[in-house]
Amino acid sequence: MIIFRRFEKLFDILGEIAAFLTIALIAALFLNVQYNFIPVDTAATLATVKEYAILGTLIIVGFEFACKKGLIVFALYAALAVVALIYSFPALF
Repeated sequence: MIIFRRFEKLFDILGEIAAFLTIALIAALFLNVQYNFIPVDTAATLATVKEYAILGTLIIVGFEFACKKGLIVFALYAALAVVALIYSFPALF
């Protein structure tokens, strides 16, 4: 479907940007362990952001894959992504 092709391009671009930023964040946090250039409070916040950045990147790349497979796979993947996202917030459950 034409709509899925447009979404595929959008998810491709978003996935590339999210992957780059996520890897940059992970690298910065690893370097911070060795050189300690980020304040402790900020590093703790960035560690939480890292967890959600990884989840977000995986969801975006998965949507790119699901766009190629059709409506049923897209809907199934969207449902799985929603479940993963909802249960990633520990305060809710």
